[in-house]
Amino acid sequence: MKFEIPFNSDIYLNQTELIIPFIYKPYLKDARESLIVGLTSTLIGISIIIGKSNLGFVFILMGIFYIIKAYPKFQLYNKLKSTYFEKIKEKVVEVESNYGNGIFEFKDDSIEYADKNITRDIKWTEFKGFKVMKSNLLMILEPDKGDIMIIGENEVGSQNFQRIVEFVKHKLK
Repeated sequence: MKFEIPFNSDIYLNQTELIIPFIYKPYLKDARESLIVGLTSTLIGISIIIGKSNLGFVFILMGIFYIIKAYPKFQLYNKLKSTYFEKIKEKVVEVESNYGNGIFEFKDDSIEYADKNITRDIKWTEFKGFKVMKSNLLMILEPDKGDIMIIGENEVGSQNFQRIVEFVKHKLK
């Protein structure tokens, strides 16, 4: 299967929003873990105090510490996300005319992608998985680096999109 997809900056930016959580997942995980430890410690402390022991105050203080510690971590995650997205927006506006059409060719042993700037032939074994999110197929290579190939249903049509998803499911099972 071969698809030639013209570059559309709005679609590209929407797809970029989908991959940002993959790139900054460690930051979000760290923030969530701090919040969970904080809430759990607080609840344990409350239950110990209900059981008539002053030891519960230690758990409550520890819980409050971790909850407070989680807040700047969530702020950092949100700042990184917005900064990354703003830089992508600037780059797209700057070089939008240079993108041209992207060509995806799905082969038995690999997927080939080509545009004006690059040509990549990626073996199916190199992919770490795939996801379908908001009518987009995300084929994941190195998520922490943002190396995720995306094809949207609005780019190829619903019938072709379903064919592609079934093909990728078969290749990346």
